[in-house]
Amino acid sequence: MELDAFKHDLFLKYSALKRLLPCFLIILTNVAARSEPPGTEFDPILSNAINSELQRTELRAGWQGVMIMRLSDSKILYEHDAHHVFLPASNNKILTSAAALEILGKDFKYKTRLCAASKVSQNGVLHGNLVLIGSGDPLLSPNNLKEIAQRVRKSGIRKITGALYYDDLLFDRQRYGDTWAWDDMDFYYSAQISALNINENMIFIQPHPGKSNGYPLRFDVGPVTGYVQIKNTATTGSAGSKSSLNITRLPGLNTILISGSIPVDIKPDKNLPVGVTVENPSRYAAYMLQKYLLADGVHIRQNIFEAQSPLLSPIIIAEHVSEPLSALLRRLNKPSDNLMAECLLKTVGAKMNKQGTGGETGTGAQAARDLFKKIGLDMSELNQSDGSGLSRTNYVSPSNILKLLAELSTRPDFPVFYNSLPIAGVDGTLKNRMKGTAAEKNCHAKTGYVSHASSLSGYVTSKDGILLGFSILMNNHLCPNKICTQTQDHIIDLLANYTFEHK
Repeated sequence: MELDAFKHDLFLKYSALKRLLPCFLIILTNVAARSEPPGTEFDPILSNAINSELQRTELRAGWQGVMIMRLSDSKILYEHDAHHVFLPASNNKILTSAAALEILGKDFKYKTRLCAASKVSQNGVLHGNLVLIGSGDPLLSPNNLKEIAQRVRKSGIRKITGALYYDDLLFDRQRYGDTWAWDDMDFYYSAQISALNINENMIFIQPHPGKSNGYPLRFDVGPVTGYVQIKNTATTGSAGSKSSLNITRLPGLNTILISGSIPVDIKPDKNLPVGVTVENPSRYAAYMLQKYLLADGVHIRQNIFEAQSPLLSPIIIAEHVSEPLSALLRRLNKPSDNLMAECLLKTVGAKMNKQGTGGETGTGAQAARDLFKKIGLDMSELNQSDGSGLSRTNYVSPSNILKLLAELSTRPDFPVFYNSLPIAGVDGTLKNRMKGTAAEKNCHAKTGYVSHASSLSGYVTSKDGILLGFSILMNNHLCPNKICTQTQDHIIDLLANYTFEHK
């Protein structure tokens, strides 16, 4: 009887434990899932306010990662899923900027050169070829090429017996970043990448309505004609009709299709030039230079060819030098320029290994990874596939971005990076955000957006003058992007109004 009673008692205890086991598992799971590290004490008022923003109904389908740090002592003020990896979109340009600053230096400049293999004869004849050599300058303009052509004329050259070659050998021929969408390739933000760029590798189409309804659409092409073929089926619509103009480029070709219509009475501010990317921007640059040389009275007997090897013992006829990197970074980060980001990453690769390559296994990305590892980023939470963030195989954690932002804030050239970032309510991609809040003219941060991914990372000063670093990465949301940007802006406003008094 005593043994039966013992068994019965043991059975009751086992049953009770079995009922409690799920509760213990839930508790253990919740502890393990806490985003903050053990022992971290966050301000409950700030934490609750940020949690409330992240718990908006529209965001529940997606993933949000946030980390906020007081930079003076690296104290984490808040974190949520900060060690998960996210698509950073253009927050990837923070990584590219850091690598360029460290490896190239703030005073680095691009040099585009027009060279010859022999001297000019006394009668102004160059017996040989001209070679246009690119170093990756993403902002080389038609006016820069005009100046180069003018210097050729001033050097005494009137006739070239050879051809005009273009040398873009400093970079590889991978014209697009890894996994870029094929149907984006005629848009400005997907311009081909080259060591010899011109006009941001675009040509512009200016449409004009015909005399009246039904007439064919007219158009101008600039900055030069002849490089692209135009197939125009567009017409003029009736007064007050809705514009349906569509301008695209056929993949892999310099054939531009113009279709649809614009109203006969379209207003000038509604009829702006349309930029379309070109195929083979290196040849486009040489073609443009040839046009300018001919206009200046310099005759080239042969045509345009691609250089297969570097010119030996070149004689520099003319040279264009870019602005320093300190200025280029402002042109990168404030408007979020993809072409510049890709050229900078490949330039980093060229500096480290003679030829610039991009992509996940490229020398530029590898040089950047070596830098990030040295700084102390967790390499298991980072994969950089391109320079701009357009690729959908870029992954990084908020923790890693914040570590990099914190490291940059300790560098002597920090003002170069800080001043390159958009300023809330003032300029760049933050020009129209956070106006009328404590973050206006205060927050310096990099935005980011590709479909279903939105990000904002940078710096903001608290109400009592303390510099804070933050990273907010948001993925897989199905709501409009403005919901994400509103959430980001509200969080930054909370930080701008935050004070450490009595804490």
